[in-house]
Amino acid sequence: MKVEDFEFPEDRLYLKNHVWVKHHGDRIMIGLTELGQSLSKEIVHIDLPDVGDVIPKDDFLIAYETIKAVSQISLPFECTVVSVNDRLWDDPNIINSDPYNIYMVEVRGNCDAGDLMTAEDACAYYGRLIAKERERYAGY
Repeated sequence: MKVEDFEFPEDRLYLKNHVWVKHHGDRIMIGLTELGQSLSKEIVHIDLPDVGDVIPKDDFLIAYETIKAVSQISLPFECTVVSVNDRLWDDPNIINSDPYNIYMVEVRGNCDAGDLMTAEDACAYYGRLIAKERERYAGY
């Protein structure tokens, strides 16, 4: 599905903080949406957790720095980190090249689907945000 020029594949779920979540067996892959990476532009640094770290619900899992800001990713469930994408240590900007095929971390946890949006819900949510931003900056 798409909103504007941004893709939201239907094979994953979404959070309101520009994060995608994809179940992969007993693991959950975590990445940044196409819209999120577009807003971030160039990612210059990333802080990933260590394998084995237990991250409490709503605590920060990943922090990344762009040329404009520092952002944090948190999850609405407790999780244990089972793998990290080591390629991101050397080149965090690869997320921008293919955000849906480059995950940040894989975790295990009890992910409640009620905390997540389907692709359809995500498109509606982000569509409203984009419309508000356009309205906000219409006079500039």
